[in-house]
Amino acid sequence: MPKVRSVRIGSLAEELQIEAGDEILSINGQPIGDVVDLQFALAVEDLEIEVRKADGEEWLIEAEKGYDETLGVEWEHATVDRVKLCHNKCVFCFVDQIPGNMRKTLNMRDDDYRLSFLHGNFVTLTNLKPGELERITALRMSPLNVSVHTTNPELRERMLGNRRSGEILRQISYLAEHDIEMNTQIVLCPDWNDGVELDRTIRELADFYPAVRTLSVVPVGLTKHRGGLAELRRCTAQEALHVVGQVASWQERLRPRLGANFVHAADEFYVLANAEVPPGAYYDEFAQTENGVGLTRHFLDDFDRLEYELPARLTQRRHIALVTGVSAQNPIRMAAARLLRVEGLQVDVHVVENRFYGAEVSVTGLVTASDIIQQLRGRLNAGILMLPDVMLKDDRDVFLDDGTVDDVRTQLGVDVLVVPPTANGMVYGALGETGSLPVRRRYEATLETSTLSV
Repeated sequence: MPKVRSVRIGSLAEELQIEAGDEILSINGQPIGDVVDLQFALAVEDLEIEVRKADGEEWLIEAEKGYDETLGVEWEHATVDRVKLCHNKCVFCFVDQIPGNMRKTLNMRDDDYRLSFLHGNFVTLTNLKPGELERITALRMSPLNVSVHTTNPELRERMLGNRRSGEILRQISYLAEHDIEMNTQIVLCPDWNDGVELDRTIRELADFYPAVRTLSVVPVGLTKHRGGLAELRRCTAQEALHVVGQVASWQERLRPRLGANFVHAADEFYVLANAEVPPGAYYDEFAQTENGVGLTRHFLDDFDRLEYELPARLTQRRHIALVTGVSAQNPIRMAAARLLRVEGLQVDVHVVENRFYGAEVSVTGLVTASDIIQQLRGRLNAGILMLPDVMLKDDRDVFLDDGTVDDVRTQLGVDVLVVPPTANGMVYGALGETGSLPVRRRYEATLETSTLSV
């Protein structure tokens, strides 16, 4: 049964005297097995909640709630019951490539279709129990994000290390027939699922459009902690350029038939190939920005719009040091150069190489506190160090190496400003309270858009 971890102050749960440690047995007579059951049960305004208190006493609580009002409870597990874990042994698994002394949550391999529906996690569908495909369709759990990697059954079994993984086309076909929308991805591993295998996967998934709405191709991420793992290598610049061209060729073929480009290469391929990112129309609806597809274009286009609102000068001089990872440095440097046109504003860009995971890991979101401290100590002239919040844990100011924002502040002896990794975040962070009102309003209204974490 779902157990309450905490109750938000001022919430409906607090008003009903629901407390940490209580178990919710049923709502309106419906037993609660997981977060999906809970969401459906709470979709009405009149509630009868059966609760087992921490001392074993059982209560039956009647309550009314607003249409959009939540219960106001945090659960012990994200799915209310226990999260479904990954049963695969993927040759490219990033969790296998992290140091052994990391916090436990970084070693957890979730592969839960409910988290895909609720939070956009990518899942492989290899651990579904009998009846769960039917449950997905019956409850209209759409869209789902599915990690396909290859539609070749034998190759998928080898790449995922799971004999059940070869069923993926049958599973996608079933979901498509029942109008479940899917976004799919390929983690591209040179000499494994590239070349003709990539062509096959694109062709076979495109046949399910529009149920399979998008397909992203992202490069494999390799750290320096790969002892005893399968032989893998990163794409060369020439191979990355070939992938970009291969994807563009498929778009030319698919666009007249589908009315959409369908397949997209992740921004990192353009970085590896030293190629210019395409215009916004290339990305259809920017459906996979959280997967590193179209972030750079989104950032640049947003910055272009914001640039017209920049003030000519600041009333007080301001000197900012901005931290970014290797992959995102070009658009960040371009934006910083344009910010320098504001009189009284100085912006220094510091590109931090990932030595914690290895130099081949170049995305901003995996930069650690230890690398920032080691590489910037003695190099800062600015009064404020600006960090994108994509480097930090969602609910705390903690980096992947367990260093904190306070550690960075103390070790470098500088004020730290954490901002969203967006064009709005960068501009507002650079201008501060001296910035123009239109920029500040737009920043506050769009904190969650155009994330640049390449």
